[in-house]
Amino acid sequence: MRVTIEHREATSGVLGNHTECYVDCTVTFSEEESAIIKARDLYREGFIVRTSTPLPSKTQFFSTNIMRVIGRFTLIGGIIYMIYSSFTHPATEPLGGLLFVIGVGLEIYGWLRARKEDKRFESSEQEITVKQLLNKPSFTVHAWNPAVAKGIEDEIRQNLVSLKNVIQNSAQIQAQQTFEL
Repeated sequence: MRVTIEHREATSGVLGNHTECYVDCTVTFSEEESAIIKARDLYREGFIVRTSTPLPSKTQFFSTNIMRVIGRFTLIGGIIYMIYSSFTHPATEPLGGLLFVIGVGLEIYGWLRARKEDKRFESSEQEITVKQLLNKPSFTVHAWNPAVAKGIEDEIRQNLVSLKNVIQNSAQIQAQQTFEL
C-alpha cells in the first residue's frame, strides 16, 4: 500500500477572505493487496474520517435563498410575459422564454446548493471504504487549521495501518489450533 498525504490551503468565502485547510490523501494498493481484497471480498472494509467540506457560512445560506427567490420570480415573470406577448405580438418576443429558462436554472441551482448545505449539517463524517479507494484512490478531509490538519493526518495514518493489517491478516485462513484452558 502506497500512501501520499498532502496538506493544502484554499481560499473560501464570497470575497475569498477566508482560508480553509485540507488534507488530501491518495492510497494505491499493490497487486498482492488487490488480489487479497478481491479473493476475500474486503470491499466494505474501511474507516470514518471528518467530512471533506467546511460548514457553509451565513453568506452562503443567504445567497442561496436569494438565488431561489429571484429564480422563482423570474420563472413566474417569464410565464406571465409569454402569455402577455402571445396576445400582443405572437412569436416575435423571445424574452418570456429566456426569463423562464433563467428562472428554472436559478431555482435548480439554488435547490442543489441548498441540498449540499443541508447534507453538510446532517453529517460531519465521511466513510472511506476499500471499494471507494480502488475506484478513486484519493480523498480529502477538511480541517479548521493546520494544527487540526496534523491531528487528522495522524488519524488517517492509524486508520490506514489498521486497514493494511486487515488485508494482510485476510491473506490466509488460520490453521486449526488446539489448546487447553
